Amino acid sequence: MKIKIGTLNLRNNKTNREGGLRGDGENNAKIIADHIEKEKFDILGTQELTRKFKKEITKYLTKYKFYGGYRYGNNIISNNVKIIRDYNENNNIVTKYKVKYKKTKLLPFIPFNIKELIKGIKLKKIFPRIVTIIVLEDKEKNRICAINTHLDFKIPSLQKRQLNKLKKIIDKNIKKYPTILTGDFNMEVNKEIFNSFIEELKLLGLTRVEVNDKTNDTKYKTKTAIDHIFIPSTWKIINKGIRVLDNITDHKEVFVEVED
Repeated sequence: MKIKIGTLNLRNNKTNREGGLRGDGENNAKIIADHIEKEKFDILGTQELTRKFKKEITKYLTKYKFYGGYRYGNNIISNNVKIIRDYNENNNIVTKYKVKYKKTKLLPFIPFNIKELIKGIKLKKIFPRIVTIIVLEDKEKNRICAINTHLDFKIPSLQKRQLNKLKKIIDKNIKKYPTILTGDFNMEVNKEIFNSFIEELKLLGLTRVEVNDKTNDTKYKTKTAIDHIFIPSTWKIINKGIRVLDNITDHKEVFVEVED
């Protein structure tokens, strides 16, 4: 069976978190919804998706649903205190298939080292990081585990702890289901801790899809992809690449079409 998988950081900026209506009259929510349906994704991992933007996108989607919780949860404070609401992002997984299990888990996000904690506060990057896990059932009744995340920025010790937590989650699920991993990892393949993670996942039976084009904004010093997809090593890749969604996000979408 053929499966199309993607990962897309939807950019938490003022326009998107207020619903996606732009000054030029275009609607980012409708553009994203149309894009998902046009590309016929089976599984799409998203990052930086805020509540109002998600709600607006779902208005235009007919066959798909979003799964996963928010980093600050769904409560009176996270829904009404502006500074928290604005950054209450999710890592929702979008799929048209029936979902049998869904869970959002917290990843390590507070550095143990005081110097790194101060650095994180200065960068304004100390906030909860989460991972979304679903088990879906495709049209042939096969079950697949999809995991999606958005990892820390510029604090290596936190990144390593987050990768270790992901590896444990994958190890648990891959024993029961074919498992895929998508996300904005904020790491390139030339980073030692990420390369080690890639090699460790190979031992578990997961392979990184070799898409190496730079995927984040040109203002950042990265030279290659920080958004990645991992698939079972036994799956055959039919097509892969990146797409640019102008005026919506500062990331490129990474996609892969496979045959399981």
